[in-house]
Amino acid sequence: MSQREIGTTEKLVFYEFAWPLLGAVFGVNLYRIILELLAHILLIVVAVVVAIKASGMDDHRSGQHALYAVLGLFLCMGESLLVCHSWWLGDFISRKRLNLLHMVLGIVGLWLGSVGIFLKSIFKSKTREPHFSSKHGLCGLLGLLLFGGTLASGFALMYFTHLALHSPHRLMGLCGFLLLSFSQWFALNLGFARREWSGQSIKWLKIATLGATISVVGYELLCLCGDIVHLLPNIWFKAMGLKIDGLDN
Repeated sequence: MSQREIGTTEKLVFYEFAWPLLGAVFGVNLYRIILELLAHILLIVVAVVVAIKASGMDDHRSGQHALYAVLGLFLCMGESLLVCHSWWLGDFISRKRLNLLHMVLGIVGLWLGSVGIFLKSIFKSKTREPHFSSKHGLCGLLGLLLFGGTLASGFALMYFTHLALHSPHRLMGLCGFLLLSFSQWFALNLGFARREWSGQSIKWLKIATLGATISVVGYELLCLCGDIVHLLPNIWFKAMGLKIDGLDN
């Protein structure tokens, strides 16, 4: 191979592997990458810690409720929001399969969460204790209802793709996750958490829960703002002298 060919090959390799990364570093995509990675890690960490503790509890009713709730209404719900606009999954699977994964996570999350709330409701009814009277219970119930509305609108979007339906679907999902995250936060103030963890462990769990909430919500808001910008008329940006990628066509 001649020196000219070697030089050409090196330039091609540099362009293929280095330039996309450098472009991400100086663009909004960097923040999306950081937020998504952080969200995945924190969601999994909180879910694993609660699941391990719940599986070894003597109080099986509270343990099952905590297990189903954190896996369904926290982990699956958060992941279903993240996979919609994942910066790396889109390079491996098609958009159709990505939407299918989003739907499967939503269905599994709603089912697990409903089972967890149902089991706790039965126990509360037998002991004649008030249910959904605390901040934890009320936020969990409202979040589950919004989650159900999100899933219903998602099924409708399979047949009627319209902005008037798409926007409420995303907003309900975002608000539902926020309420369910608040419910998870308030659960760490209850007797269940105080019996099972030390004060220092609860503090770290709260930090991880807050970090997961901020990163998931921040990621979804960033994607939502980007979609809104691309829906605005191109002439607006030309009048301001701005050039937005993807709006020049």
